[in-house]
This record gives sequence, C-alpha cells and structure tokens, in this order.
Amino acid sequence: MKPTRFFLDTAFVQALLNKNDQYHRIAQSRLSELRTAREVWTTEAILIEIGNALSTAHRAAATRFISQCYATPNLHVVPVDTRLLNRGLDLYDQRADKEWGLTDCISFVVMSDQNLTHAMTTDRHFIQAGFRALMRDSESE
Repeated sequence: MKPTRFFLDTAFVQALLNKNDQYHRIAQSRLSELRTAREVWTTEAILIEIGNALSTAHRAAATRFISQCYATPNLHVVPVDTRLLNRGLDLYDQRADKEWGLTDCISFVVMSDQNLTHAMTTDRHFIQAGFRALMRDSESE
C-alpha cells in the first residue's frame, strides 16, 4: 500500500528543480505522489535550506516553489518557533554519535510529532533515524 502522508525534504526539491542533479528523474517520477498525497509536511527550516541551496543557479524557481508551499492545500509548513528549535537542539545534542544537522533534527521531531514514516529525500540520515527515505528506496511502493 502506498503511503499517503509524507515529509518533504530539501533533497527532493533540489533534485526536482535542478535538471543536472543525479536524482532529478527520481524526483520527477515521485512528484505525482506528493501532488495526490493526503498530507505533505515540511518546515520553515527546510524552506530556508531550499532557498540557500538554490540561490545561485535556480533562485527564481526556488522562490516560486517556496511561495507555492504556503498556497498548496495538502502541504503543511511547520513554523520553527523557539520550542521546536529547542526540541530539535535537544535531539541534535543527544545524538552526537551521528552527523545529523540541526535542520535534520528539527525534521525528525516534526515527523515524530505527526506520526510520519516516509520522507521524500535521498538523505541517509532519515534512514538512520528510523524513517524511510523514498528516493533511496529500492523497494518503491
């Protein structure tokens, strides 16, 4: 059974908007899953990463994408307030054995809060945290 709830990570958007990205075709092939999903979750930290990552060659596309996130009915953008930042920071501190970034930790907190198990990402850190990284998944659902 295909999942109907996803977390949207920076890696997916980078791959989707950059035709030279090694995961571009995979992102294109999975885009319909996000469009028809019951719920897609992301955070403002992810949107900031997208803007930063695409600031040189794909700035206009990044701007359009980020703006559309706030107007897409099935997409929930979680604000990063002090409480969420501190919860992410706690996880970041607790998992010094991992190379997880703070944005990853914030993502993991939101995924846990929303009972999400599937992320549109290539990032192996999601797998380490116990989630499915669908763009790396050899068992496409």
